[in-house]
Amino acid sequence: MKRLSLLFGLRPKDMRRLLVAIVLIIAIIMIGTLGYMLTAHLDWLNALYMTVITISTVGYGELGDVGRNTRVFTIMLIFATMIWGAWAIESLLSSILSEEFREAVLQLRSIRKVRSMENHTILCGFGRIGEAAASELKRNQELFVVIEKDPEVIDRLRELGYHVISGDATEDGPLLAAGIKQASRLLTTLDEDNANIVTVLSARELNPRIWIASRLVRHDNYRKLLRAGANEVVSPYDYGGRRLALTLLRPHVAEFLSEVVFDEGRGAEMDELRVEEDSELAGKTLAQANLRQRFGITVIALYHCLEERPQRPTGKFELNPGPDTILSPGDVLIIVGTAEQLHRLHQALRA
Repeated sequence: MKRLSLLFGLRPKDMRRLLVAIVLIIAIIMIGTLGYMLTAHLDWLNALYMTVITISTVGYGELGDVGRNTRVFTIMLIFATMIWGAWAIESLLSSILSEEFREAVLQLRSIRKVRSMENHTILCGFGRIGEAAASELKRNQELFVVIEKDPEVIDRLRELGYHVISGDATEDGPLLAAGIKQASRLLTTLDEDNANIVTVLSARELNPRIWIASRLVRHDNYRKLLRAGANEVVSPYDYGGRRLALTLLRPHVAEFLSEVVFDEGRGAEMDELRVEEDSELAGKTLAQANLRQRFGITVIALYHCLEERPQRPTGKFELNPGPDTILSPGDVLIIVGTAEQLHRLHQALRA
């Protein structure tokens, strides 16, 4: 009963009332059908027809042997329908037409869509930071699901066409419904560090391989989030403050970051390219890779991975690597180019 009530978004009391109403309606139809088969000597189909036109008060016409017993049974069936059937129908309709039931149906649709997803991103929370993150995920054509518990925000998410799961991200149920088992990344942007810590702990337990980034509200919780299992912990306030200061101290650098890092598709974009074992780049120098001549791509940094750990790989950056730099499997190129150039590069390397 508890699982059914959660599934349909109804309180256990309302769920019991709904089930009693359904059973009562079916019982009235079955008793009516059996009664007309015995009293009017009808087959089951005609007896069902007589039951339906009687309890619905339509009265198209009587069938079979309509004698004294049939009339008495019809009177009893009508009274039973007026007393118990009316209550059952009212209970059934009030449950089906309720806002909770409608929300449950939409939730089931979302869960069915999520089941077909793999390697997607789960976004927990859709406040101002979550909304900005969702916009960037959408711009990069990343498949993602949002977990949100505010009904008004959920309605807006559906209007935007986002996949949304209604619920509290700190609980296992919504995470499982969002496909945590087959997801590859999780981003939690909840307003409180404790909520983010619990979400990270739950996600890490449900999927040990998932990559997790978490919002940080208070600096003294930074290590707690790392111990909980977050791969990256980001303070939006620090980034926002530094960005504001940068616009005053180095306005052209700030403008460059706006055009390249936070660009909306108007010009150059910054991307990363990982060198895989079977990549054509593995073992070559940057000069041999010839990325600038082939694709117009500029390599501004190279990340050398020193140790592959489950949660936080360690490595170091090499800024402005020279043409003789050898690319090894696991290295990550930080590159700049137009959206078209980056697309052609990724397509060529996947071929």
